[in-house]
Amino acid sequence: MFRTPIGLIGFGLLLSVAYPLAALSAARQPAAVVDGFHDILTDAMTRSAKLGCEGRIKLVAPAVDQTFDLPFLTERTLRRAWKTLSEPQRTTFAAALRTSVITTYATEFSQAGSVQFTIGTTETLASGDAVVHAVLIPRQGSPVTLDYVLKPRGESWQVVNVLAEGVSDLALRATQYDGLIKDQGFEALIARLDAQTQKLKGRCRS
Repeated sequence: MFRTPIGLIGFGLLLSVAYPLAALSAARQPAAVVDGFHDILTDAMTRSAKLGCEGRIKLVAPAVDQTFDLPFLTERTLRRAWKTLSEPQRTTFAAALRTSVITTYATEFSQAGSVQFTIGTTETLASGDAVVHAVLIPRQGSPVTLDYVLKPRGESWQVVNVLAEGVSDLALRATQYDGLIKDQGFEALIARLDAQTQKLKGRCRS
């Protein structure tokens, strides 16, 4: 969901995947949700060579679905343009955005030991939302502050924005996509997203 300075930014296998996913599902508090997602990314990096690109995508996909409020992000990313889309167009964009997010994480977090995560404090906002402060520590380079904004969803919480060094991923995407759809139309936006995803997959498989 964001670009960091480091990137932009069988039965035994089943057991090794099941533990972090179970922890993620059981997460209730905001910090636990973020920490559980970090565990998945760390697992993807640790077992990167064995999993390969497609394996990392399969590992990361359910974690993204559980951690992020994708319907909320899908609508907010397109701002006012969302209301002008037909249902088939909304479905197409939602699928393209989800694939882009999952592929980005599977690509950027693919080298064993390349980064570590630490969880800091959790801030409660007046709106009832929560901000979990975290740090991404690369093996080389400077640490990157991450602020995860979460909203309560049922008995748990879901991420609705990520700020890297204070820069909002949601705002960046919204500005880019809003301008593109206004200037070139919906089909051009989907073509751009698909092209970016294919470029990421090329890096993911290399």
